[in-house]
Formats: sequence, C-alpha cells, structure tokens
Amino acid sequence: MKTLLFSLVLLLSSTCLTTAQDFYLPSSSKSKKAVALLHQAAELYGNVHFAQGNKKTAEALVEDPNLFLAHVNAVQFASKAEKPAIIEKALAVDASNFNEAEKIMRGLMEKWAQDLDYLPTEEMEALVAAYPKTPQATEWASLHAFFTAKDADAGLAYAQKLAKMSPKYGPNYNTMGYMYIKKGEMDKAKAALEKYIATTPKEPNAYDSMGEYYMNAKDYAKSAEYYDKAAKMGLAAAKERADKAREMMKQK
Repeated sequence: MKTLLFSLVLLLSSTCLTTAQDFYLPSSSKSKKAVALLHQAAELYGNVHFAQGNKKTAEALVEDPNLFLAHVNAVQFASKAEKPAIIEKALAVDASNFNEAEKIMRGLMEKWAQDLDYLPTEEMEALVAAYPKTPQATEWASLHAFFTAKDADAGLAYAQKLAKMSPKYGPNYNTMGYMYIKKGEMDKAKAALEKYIATTPKEPNAYDSMGEYYMNAKDYAKSAEYYDKAAKMGLAAAKERADKAREMMKQK
C-alpha cells in the first residue's frame, strides 16, 4: 500500500474481530442499517478497498443523512478542492444529541473549515482519553500521528497499544510495518507485515505491502514475488509494481 493512500486512511476497523460495540466508536444514529454500513466501509478502507469503502459510506448516508461519522468519512476521502463543501454539509448536521466522539470530530471539522492543513493532534488525544478501551479511537490517533503529522514515534506508540487491544486486527500491523520502514527498523517491519498476512491471508494488500517491504530492502526478486501474488488476488496496481521490481533486478 502506498503512503499517499494512507494520508486519507483515518477511519478503519474490522467487524470480524470483536463486536461493533467493542471495536467501533459509538454513533448517535438510530439506524442500525446505516451504522452497519458505516462499519463495513471502515473494514474496506482498512484493507485499501477505497472505491468499495466510498460506496458503503454513500449507502450509509442514504440510510441516514445525519450519520455524522459517515460525513467524516466523506471528508477524509475527498480531494482538497472538494473538502470545504463536504465539511459544510457535515457541520449542518444537528449536533444536539451528539455523543463525545461525535462532538470531538465535529470540533475537528470546524477547525478544518478554517484551515484544511490543521493537524488534529489534540483532538486525537481527546478521543483516546474519552474512549481508552475503544480500539477505533486508538487507531485513528495512530493514523493521524503517522500519516498526517508525520510523527512515526507517536503513531507507533498508538499502534503498539492497539495491537495489545486487538491483536487480530490486521490493518494495524500494516501501518506498523510502514512505521518501522520509516524508522529504518527493517526486521521489525518485516515481522509486522508477516502478522498482517497471517491475520488477513485473503487480502491482496497484505502481499502488496510485503512486496513494498522487499522493495525497500532491495530484495527485488522477493518483491516481485509478493507483488505478483497481490496482482493474482485482484490488486491490479500490484502488476506494475512487480514489473518495476523485475526491472530493478536487471539493474543490479
């Protein structure tokens, strides 16, 4: 998975690991279907199925146009030019019955309405403090720290906490792998990405990420092998990366 994609990946979770009540931040929506669709979108985003995740987010908003966290999803996955209009729509949702998570994220939307480059470090700290036992809160904090604030140490601290809370949640190991690569700790990066494969063996992105690990490690034969596997599993973009790895092999 490419780092540029991760810059948008802020809302991730997985229904197969714990109950929704245990893993996800709460929603004030009374539509169980809308909330279920929101959770499905988060799971898809977590494993880099962005188009499908966006579709589920849109479906959730059809079921409940006031589902605030779905509006937050829409903001995250929009282009910078599109964000202001989406933020305005999010802020138009009646906040009178919002829970603490929604209030925190609404405050963030207000700041982004003024400055799209605002770093939400304080909001993520507040979210984790309000929901210390809710994995999704810690995940959002981890992703914001690493991919938005570019702070690998802070992101890793949250990710390690999340790994203890939800040890079978694969996407977190993916994020940890990239954090360790950024820090130059390649053995730890490999171990984290191996856990991603072990926990999500049917996800092509797990193999694509390992392909990128080996690309960074300059083992181009292994890189091409993993990229090819990801491509065969349906991740079309991995084919081009496999070809690049083979080109690098010729140049060695």
